Parts: sequence; C-alpha cells; structure tokens
Amino acid sequence: MSSLFHMLDLHEAVERERLDPGGRLFVSDYNGGHPFVADYLGPLAHTPAHLLGDVTRYSAIDEDPALRAKIARLHSTYDDVPYGPGNVIPAGGSSSLLGTLCTWLHLTGVRKVHYLPPVYYKLAYFFRQFGIEPVRVSDLHAHQDGFAPELPDERTVLLLTDPLWYTGRPVPAEVLKRIGEWQRATGSLVFVDGTFQYLRWDGTRREESAAALPVELTLRLVSPTKYLSIHGHRCAHLLVPEHLRETLAELHINLHGDVTLADRLFAHRAAELMLDGEGNRRLVEHIRANHQRLLDSGALRASAPVETGFFLFAEPVAPAERLLALEQRHFELTGYDGFVRINLLNEPALTGLQAFAQQ
Repeated sequence: MSSLFHMLDLHEAVERERLDPGGRLFVSDYNGGHPFVADYLGPLAHTPAHLLGDVTRYSAIDEDPALRAKIARLHSTYDDVPYGPGNVIPAGGSSSLLGTLCTWLHLTGVRKVHYLPPVYYKLAYFFRQFGIEPVRVSDLHAHQDGFAPELPDERTVLLLTDPLWYTGRPVPAEVLKRIGEWQRATGSLVFVDGTFQYLRWDGTRREESAAALPVELTLRLVSPTKYLSIHGHRCAHLLVPEHLRETLAELHINLHGDVTLADRLFAHRAAELMLDGEGNRRLVEHIRANHQRLLDSGALRASAPVETGFFLFAEPVAPAERLLALEQRHFELTGYDGFVRINLLNEPALTGLQAFAQQ
C-alpha cells in the first residue's frame, strides 16, 4: 500500500476520535478564532444577505466578471505576474476544487501522478477513489537538509504543497526554480496547493511559485478563507492556464453546483481586503503574538522554525497520551519524533498546553 494511503488511514482515525466530545485535547485542529472577524466581514457581519443581493437567483460565482477581474488583479499585484480573468476559477472552498482536479485527471486518463510530500489528505482520498497511483519523488520534505527531489524524465503531473502548512515553511525559491525549468523541459503540468499562501509573517506578499512556475503549465489553488481565517464562509479560487479554464470551470459547476449568495459576496470582500494595503496584517500579528506567548510559557520542549501560516510544528511538554494531535506520520515525515502540529489560533489548545507546563 502506498505510504500516502497509509497516511490517509491515520487521518481518518484522528477524525473519528475528534468526534468524541469527552476526548483528549485536540491541538492540531483546523479552525481559528481571532478578534478581527467583524472587521474582515464588513457589511456581511451585520447585514442579512438578502439585503445585499438577490437571493431568488443563483449566485453564479463563475459568471461574475467583476470578481474574476478582481482576483486576477490582486494576483497580478501581489505576484507581479500578468494574470487575467481567463486564468481564474472562483469557487466555494478548496476541497471542492481538489475534487474537480482529481475528477478531471481521472476523466483525462491520468492514472499516475508524482508528488512532493506532504500533500493534503483529501488528495490521497480522491487518488484512492479514482485509482490514481501517487508516486513520491522525495523521501524528505522541502525544508529538510539534503532535500533533492528526483523529478521524472517524462511528461507527467506533479503535485506540491507550498507552503508546507503543518510547519509554516515555504518551499525554497531555488527548488521552485528547478521545478519550473523541469516543467518547461518536459511539458509537465504542476498543481500547487497554495491554500496557506499569503500568510507570511514578515509581511511579504509575493509567492515564489507564481514567478518560478510557468502560468501556461501550472494550476495554483488559493484560499482567501485561510488568508482571513474565516472558515464558515466558503471561498477559494484556482489559477489555471487559460486554455484549461472553460473545461475545468464547466466540470466544477456540474460536480458541485453554485455557492450561496453570501459566499459570493464574501469572495468579493476577501479579494478587496487582499487588494487593500492593510490586508491580513493584524491577523498575522495576532498569530505571531500567540506563538511568542506559547514559547514564553515553557509549554514546548522544542520548536521548528515558522515563517508563514497559523500552524506550529513543535514538541510539547504535555504528555503525548494526553493530546489528540497530528504528528510526523500524518505528513509522511521522519526525523521529528514527539513533534505535533499546533494551531496557533486555537485558544483552548494554547491554554491547555500552557496548563500542562505549569503542572
């Protein structure tokens, strides 16, 4: 059995235990709380959706030229890459777009993909369902010493995650440059799961994957809900080669249907915030403050460096058996015994970890 499918089994076991209301403290969860939700939502925070638009009609998010133009403009501004509306597929959440991608691969006869670990467990789920063989091109992750992926000498599909969300580290620029050169040489398609992009702690906006990888051979997934840590609204978009846009957009709408009016309005609001000079700066500062608070409390024995996102990979003082957590096996990783993913926006988890340190 592929190690990726074994990883999927481990995730499913955590999901089953997570549903136990009296279970262990879950420190690796996916949600997030912060003080800026109402400000980020703007009118959506206090005005019913039916007063902001026509709820008798389908919201037709993919037929919203203003939204697609806005998303293209923000990426052109952030990444200094000439994206246009013809490169944008707006949708309701990352998971639906992952499903569309894998369905498209299956329908086009792709039975083998290559990937750089880690990949999100839902990709493993779809690969298993569709009979797609995942082939890992490196035993190490991009942040580990000695990382040197063995890219195949053939035209293929390569999947990678940037940043490596569980540890808050971007894929190094030199690695992305090498992948871009390999893409051009082989004509391979690269899918970038950029769900946690644009959360860099140093305020940098440009994502290297946008500049290093050719637009005409790259699909990149972006999640404004992660950018703002507002997961109750569903909004994400896929940046695609222009010649694939209509095919993928048609498949997506037929698979998943349309989003709610509130989600389309949120997609506009998120794009506007990303175009604004303030962006998510306050959220990132809040995440960094929580990180420092955890370090100062003595709740950690060791901690990996972190540069982006709201997850920390660290070794807690708390006994492992007292925590429900995602550890190295959940990411096809080795060399980090005792380390777990910690959600820096999970206040009960942070408080609980600090309490263990005081015992």
